[in-house]
Order: sequence, then structure tokens, then C-alpha cells
Amino acid sequence: MDGLVIERAKKEDLNTLYQIEKECFPQNSFPKPFLKFLIIQHNSVFLKAKIRDEVIGFIVGIIQVPYSVGRIYSLDVKPDFRRKGVAASLLQALENEFKQKGVNVSLLEVDATNTAALNLYQKFSYRPIRVLKNYYGKQRDGIKMTKNLI
Repeated sequence: MDGLVIERAKKEDLNTLYQIEKECFPQNSFPKPFLKFLIIQHNSVFLKAKIRDEVIGFIVGIIQVPYSVGRIYSLDVKPDFRRKGVAASLLQALENEFKQKGVNVSLLEVDATNTAALNLYQKFSYRPIRVLKNYYGKQRDGIKMTKNLI
């Protein structure tokens, strides 16, 4: 997408990031204090996507040391900017940061009914390893996925 910039999220972005999180996941959004915690963690990678000065999405992962594992917590893109390569750019940028920091394996959980996300992750060579019964609530299973980064 033309004009797309991916950069580190800052504490000053918290309100905007939280609004995007609520818009993308109205029933399962992370609380604002948790997003703040993720921004300030020394072992987190929290990236935002911008067009001009508008934040349109973000991705956040935590590096679990000493295991060389990165866990993706959330990938959010505002609805008007979906299917334009923003999520793919964010995922690629996060994986690159993970690799630079010595991460060998990336893990994530995704709602089993979120076809768009499942397709994106499979396109990036993530593979399902387990069904997580009722992970997102009653009758809402999750799928744990993994990718080797080395």
C-alpha cells in the first residue's frame, strides 16, 4: 500500500491503539492497561502501521526468553484498510524483528472462524498445531499455529 509506514508504537499511541483493538475485536479486546504493559515491556515488539499521520493498524508480540520463541498477541487493521496488504506488512515486519532478536519460532492463536486471518497466516507458512476448545468463549474455538523462523 502506497505511503504505508511501519514503526514502533509509543505510549502516546495507547488511546488510538486501544480504539483500534476495540473496533477489531469488540468482544475479546485486550484491556487498555494490558496494551500499555505490552508497549513498555522490554521484550515486546509493538509496531504500528500509519498512512500519513493516521494509525491504521498494529501488531504486537512478546519474545519469551530464554526459549527463543516469539508469541504474537494481536494483529489489528482498521476495517477500511483491510485486504490492502497492511496486515501482511505488519506480520513481515514483526517476523523480521523476531529474527533479528534471535527468535527461532513464532506462535499465535487465531479464532477458528476468522478465515481471513487463517488464510494470511497460512500464506506466511504458519501451520496449525492444536485446536483450543472454547478459547474465545463458549463454542468459539481457537487454533494454535506455529512457524519456524530459521
